[in-house]
Amino acid sequence: MQATFVHATAPVLSLPPSTETPPREVTKRNMSSEPPYKVILHNDDFTPMEHVIAVLRKVIPRMSVKRAQDIMLEAHKNGKAVVTKCHKELAELYQESLNNEGLISTIEPD
Repeated sequence: MQATFVHATAPVLSLPPSTETPPREVTKRNMSSEPPYKVILHNDDFTPMEHVIAVLRKVIPRMSVKRAQDIMLEAHKNGKAVVTKCHKELAELYQESLNNEGLISTIEPD
């Protein structure tokens, strides 16, 4: 009796399907032609300096104590100081938030 050898083919291993979907279209950022706005803090004679510093740090994200002190002192000495520059909607939000905390602030185009 003669032995017959069967050649088994190795199973084909396939990679799992990718979970990433390629984008259908490329998104482009449109740069606004609107100028940045300045948020301006105005001095007053009745708000404690510590309160001004605390409010600036509360309203403006990532504002350091040193930067808040510098802005407060500039407003105290010169009557006003630029708090930040940003797009109009964010400037309006900052102005409203500062005013709601008892400070006097305005915005204007840069």
